[in-house]
Amino acid sequence: MRRRRSTAADRGALELMKFRIAGRERLLHAKALSAYLSSANFGFTSVRDEHAMLRANLVHIGRYTFAHVQLPPATLEWPRDELSRSRVVVIVAEAPGFTVASEGPVIVREPSWFVIPPGGATVTFEATMPTELVFISLDEDALSGGRQVDFDRVGEQPPSEETLRPLTSFVKSFCAIEADEPDGVVSPLEDAACEVARTLVATVVGEPVTRPQLFDSVMRFILRDYSSPRLSVAGVAEALGVSVRTVQSALSEHGTTFSRELRAIRLKAAADLKNRNPGLPLATVAQLTGFGTRQSLHRAQRDALSR
Repeated sequence: MRRRRSTAADRGALELMKFRIAGRERLLHAKALSAYLSSANFGFTSVRDEHAMLRANLVHIGRYTFAHVQLPPATLEWPRDELSRSRVVVIVAEAPGFTVASEGPVIVREPSWFVIPPGGATVTFEATMPTELVFISLDEDALSGGRQVDFDRVGEQPPSEETLRPLTSFVKSFCAIEADEPDGVVSPLEDAACEVARTLVATVVGEPVTRPQLFDSVMRFILRDYSSPRLSVAGVAEALGVSVRTVQSALSEHGTTFSRELRAIRLKAAADLKNRNPGLPLATVAQLTGFGTRQSLHRAQRDALSR
């Protein structure tokens, strides 16, 4: 382990650690690695390959931990203790075959992006093949004052590879710094790394659309496209980048449904059109207002009267 003093008073010491360990037995019993894993509350439970190779570059900056890891096929366990329950972990795996499991919440994005929110449940990490990982751990408090993240309301759209790649590339480069790098180079990188950590958490969790905004957006779609007979809740959900269930929930919170609002708007449009053009055939009115046929228009009128 190599340590150098950070220039930021609120971050404390910057610690650099580089592990290169070959062989299952050496990996499981390496003293330096065991000391680090013990302090981080992580531990290997199995290593599949007798000739397994672990490569890891790690950087500690106060409440932040950054790691670029070449992990062999293995299983690790994180039995979270009192000190680690406030930690947030984000992992980006460069290959399939890496999973994160827990009885507590785990945010999983395809193909291999994970966020573990604060909590006390044990977390198990498993790699079924050699896997390259970017791993970041930070205190939940480190997110306050920066990017606001709501772990209970995950964004519908997963992050894109184009968005994540520059961030993960920065972490890899940061973890590769050496102890003899000049402070004029390292100190600015520390601030950037902490911001990247917060950005990665927020990016993988995603920015959820709030319910009021979503309701208004759905209603604007209906008002704009009601005349299209192909207008559907599935189409609107896809256009807004959310699930059908999310759209239905937003409308339900306002005591209505998609079909009810669409029918009401089409009926009003049909009535206005007929009032302005008394001689217009009902079949034409039905086509122009999205009902498609005169029979569908009549059914909607009867249903509205019965209610």
